[in-house]
Amino acid sequence: MTKIIFLLFMITSIASINIGCNREAKFTETDKIYDYNERRYITHNNYDSIVEVITDHGTTLIIPYESNIIEVRHYPQNGPKGNKSDAVILKPEGTFHSIIDESNYLKLLTDSLSVVVNKDPFFISFIYNNDTIIKEEKGYFRRNDTDGIRFEIDANEKIYGLGERAVSLDLIGGRYNLYNRPKYGYEIGAKNLNYSVPLIVSSKKYLLLFDNPQKGYADVGGTESGILEFGAIGGTMKYVLIGGSDHKMIATNYSKLTGFQPLPPIWALGNLQSRMGYRTQEETDSIANLTIEEGFPLDAMIIDLYWFGDSLLGTMGRLDWYKPNWPDPEKMISGLRKKGVKVVLITEPYILDSLKNFTITDSLGLLALDSLGNSYVNTEFYFGNGALLDIFKPEAGIWFWNKYKPQIDIGVAGWWGDLGEPENHPSDQIHINGSADEVHNIYGHYWHKALYENMREDYPKMRLFNLNRSGYAGSQRYSIYPWTGDVSRSWGGLQAQVPLMIHMGLCGLPYIHSDAGGFAQGVMDNELYTRWLQMSCFSPILRPHGSDIPSEPVYFNDTTKKIVRKFMHLRYQLLPYIYNLAAEATINGYPIVRPLFFEFSKDTNTYKIGNEYMFGEDILVFPIVEKNQKYADIYLPKESDWYSLWDNQIYSGGNIITQKVDLETIPIFIKAGAFIPYTNYVNTTDDYSKRNLLIKYYFDHSYKTNSYSMFEDDGKTYGTLENNNFIYILMEREFISEKKYKYILKSKGKGYEEEPETRNISIEIIGLDDSGIDKLYLNGEKLIQIKNHTTGNPGYSYDVEKGIWNINFKWVGQDVELLQIGKIK
Repeated sequence: MTKIIFLLFMITSIASINIGCNREAKFTETDKIYDYNERRYITHNNYDSIVEVITDHGTTLIIPYESNIIEVRHYPQNGPKGNKSDAVILKPEGTFHSIIDESNYLKLLTDSLSVVVNKDPFFISFIYNNDTIIKEEKGYFRRNDTDGIRFEIDANEKIYGLGERAVSLDLIGGRYNLYNRPKYGYEIGAKNLNYSVPLIVSSKKYLLLFDNPQKGYADVGGTESGILEFGAIGGTMKYVLIGGSDHKMIATNYSKLTGFQPLPPIWALGNLQSRMGYRTQEETDSIANLTIEEGFPLDAMIIDLYWFGDSLLGTMGRLDWYKPNWPDPEKMISGLRKKGVKVVLITEPYILDSLKNFTITDSLGLLALDSLGNSYVNTEFYFGNGALLDIFKPEAGIWFWNKYKPQIDIGVAGWWGDLGEPENHPSDQIHINGSADEVHNIYGHYWHKALYENMREDYPKMRLFNLNRSGYAGSQRYSIYPWTGDVSRSWGGLQAQVPLMIHMGLCGLPYIHSDAGGFAQGVMDNELYTRWLQMSCFSPILRPHGSDIPSEPVYFNDTTKKIVRKFMHLRYQLLPYIYNLAAEATINGYPIVRPLFFEFSKDTNTYKIGNEYMFGEDILVFPIVEKNQKYADIYLPKESDWYSLWDNQIYSGGNIITQKVDLETIPIFIKAGAFIPYTNYVNTTDDYSKRNLLIKYYFDHSYKTNSYSMFEDDGKTYGTLENNNFIYILMEREFISEKKYKYILKSKGKGYEEEPETRNISIEIIGLDDSGIDKLYLNGEKLIQIKNHTTGNPGYSYDVEKGIWNINFKWVGQDVELLQIGKIK
């Protein structure tokens, strides 16, 4: 009985992070002195499906969370037995329905995975669909005061993830630090950036989370070919394996394990204008007004550190309006809000020792300490002599929250948390739960947690927008919107963004995005800005931001303004589609920017393509990231035909096509069979009306059934999912016979308060020639063919010039069946 209680304690304990191994690790690539402690199986025990394996060098726990999710913990003899996870929130409720004990191995079976424990030598492998997807090499090791785990990887395997890595799509052949650290002015090739996640995703359809936040590294065949090695300075050596039939299943199970991203406020999907930084109330109002006057949509003004001071230096941690420059912030916020523009404010966790807030937090014991127990004042901090809030203390989080709350009460709509790696975090700094190196990678995670939980307590109906640049595995559950840091304003900086978005998205962080236009250094470059904004309009968040040079499109030349305006307008017209991607992130755990293989896992060509991506399931984007680029070679995946967004020309999948490129557009393609919902263009999401819905259907000439579900709620209230205050609008195209197709439109769900009773529906069928419709019936009633297409007038027409069929009708939410009968030639 004692043993069972001990095991349950190790599973459910919420004790603080184990800090028993407070060691320095140099992580030198050339040092190969390993103490493998090659182990041999002695016996095993099964306690409520938690299998404990005793070896001659310690204990291993094998824990099924679900049939596809298995955790393994290695506890060396006389080593620490901490088990707290900052990433995992799922409770283990899986079971091994069969345990086979043979002379040389132990096999543990779930409904999906087989876990094979080799007895002599001891190592573990995982089998899915009769394929060994990964196996430990010699498992747990210790080297030069570094603990770690080693795995074997296949020669043809491709590895992705690990957080922010501005490198090629496939990470094999590299060694990467697991330590959040900014790199000012980075470009393509930067291996280590602000947000590391100890997680890899494999082309063999598994995910591996090395659940240890301490300072460490991941060596993906960089030092030894065929070896994946995770190491850290201490903590529990544990990992979680998720297997699946496809990458969507894996993504969903990872979010089950670590938490789903909450729904965003819909305004967060609009144009969020920022710079370093707006210095006065007058300047902020003036630039917002100019942006609106010049026809650019606008949903937020993001205010940098000048809101609490008039200088970069000497003011950080003041956390209140600097009234000489911001005489009436409440009036400004209210005035902007009437125009549909929200205000977002920056905060940082540092407090300079010259400020009143330092005196307060020092006296309350809320700051990180030095070895003598005094508040640690870092004299090498760029912004001044700075102390760091010990965010791991609940009372520090409450103190910080009480600086946010008055600003929310006057109308601030969202937050920007900067320097949260933390940017400057000396190794000898001490927190309540460990040294700086032990807790560094979870500092931002706890900051997000404090902000999110206090928001839920004090503003239970308000959705949180928290822009930040660092965190840990699972931080998505705290409603974070990470960006890729202080990127160079250069073509190299732009080239880094597609792999960064893909790697982070696969790590469960769907809103990763960049400072659109570039942040650091460089010059005003109209072509570069145009290309960056074109891509950013098809990224999770659109946020122009930079330093020294204006980031707002109104300050660029007329050609640039025209093109950027067009792309921003298109993004706003696609709000129904983009908001549905947000819902997929929340409900299914899917990234918004997806590698091609996420949607086309059977097409082996897609696993090596990292210069294009899927924006959701149906839109393929090929950003132009080279100066003066004239042609683009674009791979279109198999299993589908593809339509060009710009001219509706159709192409066969499974081919590389070469397209001529102009400055006006970037190559964008729509998958055949896709339903893409549009709305009327609006200047702000406040004006987004769901009464008018345009559905573009890209005709699939195969006999497949095509379907699409569009999520809809009020776009602002927290808890709509939990309270079922939403609907799905379901669209389907079904093949009946040659020249005869049925289209179905219906809604499903409880509904929400602002849901329109009547909608004007316009359906465009693209890719169907003039013989495609001879007769059209709406719920059995024949529709009339009209000469001119006018939204809202019942009937249908054919646009000869564009080659598009238009169908219009009023919809009150009832099930609609459209029967299309084509002409027989």
